[in-house]
Amino acid sequence: MEARNVPSVVCLGFFDGVHRGHLALLNAARKAAEEKGLAVCVHTFDHAPGSKNFELTTLQEREALLRAAGADEVAVSIFDDAMRRMSGEDFFQNVVLKRLNARHVVCGDDHRFGYMGACGVKELTAFCERSGIGLTVVPPVTLPDGRRISSTAVRQAILEGDRPLAEAMLGRKLPDAIWEKYPL
Repeated sequence: MEARNVPSVVCLGFFDGVHRGHLALLNAARKAAEEKGLAVCVHTFDHAPGSKNFELTTLQEREALLRAAGADEVAVSIFDDAMRRMSGEDFFQNVVLKRLNARHVVCGDDHRFGYMGACGVKELTAFCERSGIGLTVVPPVTLPDGRRISSTAVRQAILEGDRPLAEAMLGRKLPDAIWEKYPL
């Protein structure tokens, strides 16, 4: 990933599936970007760090969905051994600030980053404050019955064959190929 010259609101996450929770992050990022006159840059990885789960979207699908949802730029980090071992503070300094030119950061309330997911919102808040940049932490997005929307929950609905639930969490229809790939 090359360094960006454009100051940005940086949205952090993996964004697998680009579900309604992710759309709330993008909406918060777009709002902050409009208020501050910045671009929206979404940061993701080429594959899920340490995940044994199937991915809901390919990298190309994620990029297209993120751009359609309002991202001006989608920055992809290669999740190699160096990235896997990077501390949260190094990730913040070297990726978020230096490469992505962040002036404001947006993440979900459960966002984890850095080696072994050692850093969360508490640490990110401190890093942003020390660097003089803004931070928006988006609360969980839930279904009317209170269930939290997450990529894990979407995957579980797919594995259980619950198409209406998976699509309610995603906010869009899933292709038939997904259902053919994971039949009950």
